[in-house]
Amino acid sequence: MYVFLGIGLLLLYLVFKDVDLVWMWNEIKKANPSWIALSFACGLVAMISRAWRWRIILEPLGYKPGLLNCFNAVAIGYLANIGVPRMGEVVRCTMLNQTDKVPVTQLIGTVILERVIDLLILLSLIGVVILTQFERFGNFFRKEVFGDKLDKIGEVIHQLGWWIYPLLLAVALGGVLFIKYIFKNFAHLGIVAKMLNLFKGIGDGFTTLFKMKNKGAFFLHTFFIWFNYFLMTWVCVYAYDPTAALKAFDGLFLMVVGGLGMTAPVQGGFGAFHYLVEKALLIYNIGPSVNPINGEELRPGLVFATIVHSTQFVMTVSAGVFALISMTLKRKKQAQVESPASH
Repeated sequence: MYVFLGIGLLLLYLVFKDVDLVWMWNEIKKANPSWIALSFACGLVAMISRAWRWRIILEPLGYKPGLLNCFNAVAIGYLANIGVPRMGEVVRCTMLNQTDKVPVTQLIGTVILERVIDLLILLSLIGVVILTQFERFGNFFRKEVFGDKLDKIGEVIHQLGWWIYPLLLAVALGGVLFIKYIFKNFAHLGIVAKMLNLFKGIGDGFTTLFKMKNKGAFFLHTFFIWFNYFLMTWVCVYAYDPTAALKAFDGLFLMVVGGLGMTAPVQGGFGAFHYLVEKALLIYNIGPSVNPINGEELRPGLVFATIVHSTQFVMTVSAGVFALISMTLKRKKQAQVESPASH
């Protein structure tokens, strides 16, 4: 936890260290609150839709948790991610297990399924953005996001030769066969049995996509979730004068870039989100200038990134606090109902 926090604080320091913070705060106060409120609402609607989609995924497993329970679990999970990146996935599964007794192993499988789908969508959107304007956006991803990593990977593969591919395939196949042998011959051992049950539960949760009857609703919610993610960024464009001229496709580009920043192993994408979005706005000549009075930087791109990120952050915290209060009140009410029965 402290490592991730340290990385996040370091990134924030590096991003903001030369900025005229008084000017920046005055710029943020100029932002149109109506567009910010709409962005907030889009994020909240996306979270509700994600909870609804989770219910659909769980149906083939024989569970029908309430929408409020699913929303509370998702919201608390997002809140936990601010503390420790990716911890929220475990927390949301634990929350729903407590309220609806769904096995945690199966819940983890459904969350893995969700994350795989989200990753595929994000990669697809990156592909759409790059292929649509390769020279403009492709160079950005190559320079700012991936850096020289792709060139280094290609160089390593070239030096090793073609035989590296069958070697990696053989190692992977050997690993699978070894695990299968352990599970088959040592299933009577306690630790192996627990691992087997864990993998089985995860497998059951992951394969629900192929078993669900209401696939249309699942894919509709998936589209709706990502459409609202897009709106969250796009409507903020109109909240701030330097970005108000950007078009819908530009909003899509900024959403994809911001999404990559949010996947960084730091709390809530702090620092990484701001850095990438500000760099992305340089494509539109929304870049820094120097305050002639004090020599500090005026960076409208960073202001926009802060507006978008802060809106998402406040939405996440608000939903998480609401969920915690909701679950606490529900537990107290349930305890009051069960207390007379115990006597």
